[in-house]
Amino acid sequence: MEKRTNLRALRYQYQIPLKALAVYAGLSKQYISRAELGEVAATPLLEAQMASALESVISARKAELLALEKDYITYRGRLLGKEEHPNEQ
Repeated sequence: MEKRTNLRALRYQYQIPLKALAVYAGLSKQYISRAELGEVAATPLLEAQMASALESVISARKAELLALEKDYITYRGRLLGKEEHPNEQ
């Protein structure tokens, strides 16, 4: 039976990719997955790394939402109008 950690529950509930946590924590996806499944010892250092990574995800999402809100306010009332500033990608 799979052990479900709080980190895994949060990651699934808020659709946080394992890759995002890995990048912010500086650990491999496989290592984090093993930690989430209880296959790696939950040391204070690992707990701190996961907390820091999750805080970084939260911070990044806040920044994205603030940017979305700003753009929405700019285009409110003209949402279905022709794109005024095409994204260059």
